[in-house]
Formats: sequence, C-alpha cells, structure tokens
Amino acid sequence: MDSKGFVENIEERLVPISPIIEFAINKQLAKTGATKDDLDGKQAMKFIDNMTEALELFLGKIEANKKRKDMMSILRQYAPEYFEERSLI
Repeated sequence: MDSKGFVENIEERLVPISPIIEFAINKQLAKTGATKDDLDGKQAMKFIDNMTEALELFLGKIEANKKRKDMMSILRQYAPEYFEERSLI
C-alpha cells in the first residue's frame, strides 16, 4: 500500500474544508498507531472510520458519509490488494 500517497490525497481533499482538519488527520493516524509512511489496509479502514466520526463534528452526518465514500475510493486506488483479499471490489 502506498500509505503516504493515500494520506496526502485525503489531505488534499479535506484540509481545504478547514485548516483544523489537518490536526484531525494527524490525531486519527496516531489513534490507529500508524504514520503517513506505514499505514496498512486494516489501519486505513480504522482511520477512515475515525475520520468519518471526526468529520461529523465539522460537516454533519450526511456530508461526513459522502467524505467517507471519497476516502474509500482513495483507499481502493492506493491499496487494491486489500480489497482483493477481502473480496470488497
């Protein structure tokens, strides 16, 4: 998995919403026990779930769920093997 590319892509899409989102991304990475450079597929799923909860505070549930779908699409791009292993494609 290209974890650095995954996180950078998410940052590009979410940080423009509000600068504090960058802090939320870093906090959720720490919460999963990973960094931008060593996130694996399972941790990325946990990160997405945690980010969705955090985004609900900023955007509300409907918009947070839209962003979750975006993050899942990004994960499919950067970790296709994770989805293949779990037959999620």
